[in-house]
Amino acid sequence: MASESSRAVGAPRLLVVNARIDGGDGAPVDLLASDGRITAIAASGTIAADGVTAADGATAVIDAGGGLVTPPFAEPHTHPDKVYSRDRIPELGSPPPRNREDRMQRQRDLKARFTRADVEARSERFMRDCAIEGIGVIAGQADIDSVTGLVSVEGLLATRDRCREWMDLVVTAFPQEGLVADRRAAELVAAALAAGADRVGGWPNNEPDDEARLEHLRIVFELAERFGAPIDINVDYFTDPTERLLEPLAEMTIAAGMQGRVNANHVGALETYDDDTAARVVERVAEAGISITVCPTNLAGTRPYRGVSRPLELLAAGAEVTIGIGNYEDNWEYLGTIDPMERARFAWHALPLAGRPGEGIDDAWRLVTDAARRAIGRPATPLEVGERADFVVLSAPDRVQALRNEAASRWHVRGGTVLAQRIVETEPVF
Repeated sequence: MASESSRAVGAPRLLVVNARIDGGDGAPVDLLASDGRITAIAASGTIAADGVTAADGATAVIDAGGGLVTPPFAEPHTHPDKVYSRDRIPELGSPPPRNREDRMQRQRDLKARFTRADVEARSERFMRDCAIEGIGVIAGQADIDSVTGLVSVEGLLATRDRCREWMDLVVTAFPQEGLVADRRAAELVAAALAAGADRVGGWPNNEPDDEARLEHLRIVFELAERFGAPIDINVDYFTDPTERLLEPLAEMTIAAGMQGRVNANHVGALETYDDDTAARVVERVAEAGISITVCPTNLAGTRPYRGVSRPLELLAAGAEVTIGIGNYEDNWEYLGTIDPMERARFAWHALPLAGRPGEGIDDAWRLVTDAARRAIGRPATPLEVGERADFVVLSAPDRVQALRNEAASRWHVRGGTVLAQRIVETEPVF
């Protein structure tokens, strides 16, 4: 990990001084973690007065400087099997893509060269880079199709097992090429779920016609019922008015009794619907308890639309909304960011959230914290005495400052041990 403190790693006790608990009353506190759990939270200065000091060799100390302590951030939509593969594109010798299908073919050509060891190495690097940013749980889709077989999912499952001490990776078996058009895919997804994949994926819009798209959805729900697994599905991805599968997804969710167990990614086409149709679909999504994960990077190339669905209408209806990285340094994305603070700030502008209560600050915060964790199915443990000592310390004193200045210092603590830290020091020189 980056810049680990030798005094922190392996220390049986960790003391965080002069901190503010996110969601609390803002009063500075000290927080003590012992043997992996929070053992004390008291007014700032009082724990140190009881004999736990920086001079205590058995205790690591973080001076938060009045900054926030919050549960680790969550990333609800990624493709860890593809990350850091963009630099391999020149090896293919293919011309620049002219359209969507060219990009799809380039992805097929790239992943045909993936190996399990290669996927493991790149995805573990991604886990480490995310941990440095304070992310503690990641939802990752692994392509499963006739091109890559089970290589990607096996690589991610190995990474999940190897990294589980410091990162929670939730793996989705994702049939990139379809479940009808690719006749082997359903069998491969079933094999992945039997091997330990956490969720059933899908991309029904990638099928050749409406009948095949609805059949794709039916297969997803059949697999979910068979394995007792939640669903993590890409649906109505593009800002294309002909993509109309979100409403059938909501209907099937209700019919299957899977309210609260379905996450839908991208959902860009919802933005193109007429307002009356959109209002009907949004209400159905809220009734189905579907969480909607939008990707602000979809803003690229979507004119005249924004490419970020209808988050304000979804929030007003009571639906869960969050944001995801999507792709990162691969065939689809060149200039991505892992930092959840930067992504939340970007989303505040793009969604846009300024008109929401409190100028949308709490909404932006939830996009990378509570809402993201619920979308993944991994709610955070509260920052209370007796709970696991998993948290992030930010040098910013409140959510506004954290979102404004995302590059500031932060410490990621897992089980009472500093997993990673990034110290930013600024000294003006004129």
